[in-house]
Amino acid sequence: MRHYRFLMIVVPAPVPGTRTNRDSALDGLRALAIARVITWHASGWPWTTWVISAVPAMFAVSGALMARSTTHIGAWSQTGNRVRRLVWPMWAYGVAVWTLSTFTGASSSPLWTFFLPFVQPHSDLAGTWFTSALWYLTAYWWILLLSPALLSATRKWGHVAPATGSCLVVVCGSLGWDEGPNGRLMGDVILYATFAMWGMTLLRSGRPDPRTIRLPAMAAFAGTIAWLLLRRDGTTVVNDDHVLHMFVGGFWMLVLLQMPGMLSWVARTTPARFLNGHPLTIYLWHPGVAWLMWQLVPHRIPDPARTVVIIAMTFVLLPGVVFCTGWIEKRRDIDLSVRPMTARILVGFFVVAALMSGPVSSRLDLFRGSSDIPLPPSAAPKIVRVEPRNEITAFLRNTSPTHMQRAAQMERATASLDRELRLGGTRVVVTTQNGESWEVRTGVDPKATTVPSQIGSLTKTFTTTVIMQLKDEGRLELDDEIGDLGLGFRHGRITIRQLLSHTSGIPEYDRTSGLLEDGTTPADVVYWASRRPLEFRPGSRVKYSTTGFVLLGVVLERLTGSTFEDLVERRITDDLGYGVSFFRGRYRSVGFSTGGLSMTPSDLADWTRRYFRDRNVGAAPWEWSFRSTTGLGAHGYCPCRQGSFMALGHMGGRTFASVDGDGVVVVIDSRGVLVNDNYGRVQQLAQELRLIAGGGRNHAYP
Repeated sequence: MRHYRFLMIVVPAPVPGTRTNRDSALDGLRALAIARVITWHASGWPWTTWVISAVPAMFAVSGALMARSTTHIGAWSQTGNRVRRLVWPMWAYGVAVWTLSTFTGASSSPLWTFFLPFVQPHSDLAGTWFTSALWYLTAYWWILLLSPALLSATRKWGHVAPATGSCLVVVCGSLGWDEGPNGRLMGDVILYATFAMWGMTLLRSGRPDPRTIRLPAMAAFAGTIAWLLLRRDGTTVVNDDHVLHMFVGGFWMLVLLQMPGMLSWVARTTPARFLNGHPLTIYLWHPGVAWLMWQLVPHRIPDPARTVVIIAMTFVLLPGVVFCTGWIEKRRDIDLSVRPMTARILVGFFVVAALMSGPVSSRLDLFRGSSDIPLPPSAAPKIVRVEPRNEITAFLRNTSPTHMQRAAQMERATASLDRELRLGGTRVVVTTQNGESWEVRTGVDPKATTVPSQIGSLTKTFTTTVIMQLKDEGRLELDDEIGDLGLGFRHGRITIRQLLSHTSGIPEYDRTSGLLEDGTTPADVVYWASRRPLEFRPGSRVKYSTTGFVLLGVVLERLTGSTFEDLVERRITDDLGYGVSFFRGRYRSVGFSTGGLSMTPSDLADWTRRYFRDRNVGAAPWEWSFRSTTGLGAHGYCPCRQGSFMALGHMGGRTFASVDGDGVVVVIDSRGVLVNDNYGRVQQLAQELRLIAGGGRNHAYP
């Protein structure tokens, strides 16, 4: 889901001595779009992207106003005015985010990308909340550079120019040319340049008669239906698909333009005047306000009521943000006298002091959001909040239970889960930092914990480790593009980092195509993924993808000339003394680098401690961080309290492993399925086992 592809277009203040032919209906359209943007960012409700698709309409409004203004001022002068209106609030925001990223140790792109965003600025601050929406600045800068050429094209060819752009959008979307980082930027530029040209032609001399745009509106609606029927894959978010965005955006723009009286009335309202008065300031800062509300609004409020409260609070707090920073956008009206500047400084000081105070700061996590924040979305594994059952709480009141008493309570808790979920037998290994250990087996004819089992997606931790070893050796970089993999793979601009962090947009093979047939090879998966469009813009969201880790296995084999299995044994398991085995294309799974490793629960417990806590394979700990590689969205398991991780771990289809901040390792291996609907209950058992063992109180990743 592409949660940040929506915005308003910045319209410059009128230049003294010129006429702008302003249209209150266009102001009303822009205000509605800004309100929709804020609602979408604050809620994360995908259905909102189908209502007043904002960006296309706003680029059309921008194109119209530019075309009208250039009757009195040249195109290049108009472009210069827009740039001057844009740069100061953008630079102020960029410096603030970059400085805070540097101060907190969050990874960010170079400072120049915030000043000249011809590529999207990026920061891991607050889980990328503060920069994910800045994709717009990149697109807008390119449109600004092209605007004189766009104006010239529309003056020379009229409606033929935007019609050609519309056809090009469809061609690029049909052939997949708009996929990958560079392809996505190209698609953005073509789509929004097309709408800017529609504004330059359709709205240049005033709004057309509503009757003349009914047929185009119906055509846009028909195009939407046709594209939904023809495209093979897609998401529920309009903004992820350029062609769909064009049809839906065009439909809403044309429908609303048939109601100029209503739009003019909207423009005259106080909220609309506020939104139109400081569009760039509001756009830059409102995601941070929404992120703050998601962390501070109490969880005891039921959903969706809590979401509605967060949306409302975001709107309520925006005037304060505009008061503190909006004057930068209104440079022509700047009042630098002592009284107004003192008031702004004091308000800013008290806000920062409140955020840094104990009660508030303890609930904020500047590296990611709370577990249920919708933007950017947290994908896999699912993060849940759990509380121990009453019987576990009663047991914990015993201040000094013996080892045997702990073992008996663990057995009762595990047996309860096994019966409840009908797992058919469960094995548990629990170890503490000081060397205590427990083994629990339930079910008929239970296997010993020294008998290997398939660990499923926990294989990904070994794949990640080999990748990072090669990075440390200088044989690859995380931002290297994977290329065609020697198999003609179409999405070769995806990077290793995006595959590791589940942000590539690669569709899920086994989930979309059903159970795999035995004999499915990694090459089969590569060919399948190559023929499918990406589900979202790479880097724009997180969505768990086993397919992505198949691609990483292919990358490893091409880079080293060794098989994945040989790499894992030589680099990890042989030195640690683990007895492991591998499979490919069996058990209705591709296996391989995404889920093809088998080992004993006892060895898995040792590996879990090494990977998630000690972070070493040999004598020296590794220096790489989950935050900059696989990310907490891929390896974090809760319960979460105030946005922090009680434990780090991972879950395979039938196996779960984690370690908490007290050093208690929990491995759960079952004959039944632990994932999907059973996430919450498995997490509850894991936390109960940690507490019984004396842990479960300190966060593994605060």
